[in-house]
Amino acid sequence: MLFLKDKRSTLDVAEHTVIIPSICVGNAAQLACDLLIASKELRRIGSITHPALIPVYGPSAYQHEPQEKVSSCELYEGTEDKLLVVQFRAPWVARHTAHFQKELVELLKGARRVVILSGSFGFEKRVIEESPWAYRASENFKEAHAAQLGNEELIKWKEHKGDAIYGGGNALQLFKAFEEQKVPVMLLFRYLLEGDNSTDASLIVRELNELCEDFLQLRNGGDGSFKLTVPKSWNLLFGNDVTELLF
Repeated sequence: MLFLKDKRSTLDVAEHTVIIPSICVGNAAQLACDLLIASKELRRIGSITHPALIPVYGPSAYQHEPQEKVSSCELYEGTEDKLLVVQFRAPWVARHTAHFQKELVELLKGARRVVILSGSFGFEKRVIEESPWAYRASENFKEAHAAQLGNEELIKWKEHKGDAIYGGGNALQLFKAFEEQKVPVMLLFRYLLEGDNSTDASLIVRELNELCEDFLQLRNGGDGSFKLTVPKSWNLLFGNDVTELLF
């Protein structure tokens, strides 16, 4: 299942923050992870294979690692920040999902904390005036981040207590799997629509940085702005332009 570039047989995630995208509406969570990997120039340390993952293989997605290849599930690490990002590039096979989630939790359960990113259909937000963000956190995550989650000026998210996140993919099931293993875990998602969700991706990174600035550190020390790097794989995110010969 696990293939590390340095030929190790185990993955050391002690004291690491792990970020996992759910394959959700608009692929917004995966795009957010793309921004994180490119902006922080995280190093590809390995990949994961499983029957739940549809095989994918292609050229590098990031300009800082031009010789690397991409596959269905990859691991990217920032050793200085103790940050590990899991990136998916293919949907999951439904009948193998439960087993894959179990294996993934077993692999990452030693982490300091896990943050799952996702999205939900915009029309599922019943009150227009409310924040477009919602979250779900385990009790031990809430205890560790009481100062941030209790700061109303910083966090304006609504706590999700339902049994489903429509359009959120496997996010809630994965959250519960980590919670059962007593891993500090939070699920953060944004209500959005299908289409060009690159803006939503940058907003997800911004919100995540508000909570976890101690390791993301994406702010510019001068004016407080973000310095995000758009990965080269986004150049043809929606294919080539429509040819003028059609008109």
